[in-house]
Amino acid sequence: MDEKEIIEQKLFTDTSRYNDIMKRPYQHSKGHLPMPQSDRAGQFSPFAALTGFNNLIHQKAVIYSHKKYLPAKVEAHLLNVLQSLAGTKQTVVINYFNDDVGYYEEFRDQVSVVKPEHGRVFFNHHSAIALANIKQVRQ
Repeated sequence: MDEKEIIEQKLFTDTSRYNDIMKRPYQHSKGHLPMPQSDRAGQFSPFAALTGFNNLIHQKAVIYSHKKYLPAKVEAHLLNVLQSLAGTKQTVVINYFNDDVGYYEEFRDQVSVVKPEHGRVFFNHHSAIALANIKQVRQ
């Protein structure tokens, strides 16, 4: 048995600190009725608010199964191109992954602001897009 197992065994199986109360009889509450056996198990059931969470994760996984991730060098190059286009009046074609529908789409617009610290690119006529979702920029 290694040192970690010895420490765990001592922490989790040593009940000697509770010897003074272990032999005492159970005292029923005078202010509360005993909980029915059928309700007792309910307090250990999973948290109900998370029931639909697995379905949501599965739906997002299906959507993102079509996404292709770019190498770091290509992402850095795209960031440089977008930063050089920010604030200019030059219209570019953006090919990006639309995470609402799960497919790549294109649009034409002018780059307004690039915020790499937030991972977003803002355009004049379209909403912001995540930098990670941009696949290609054509002038």
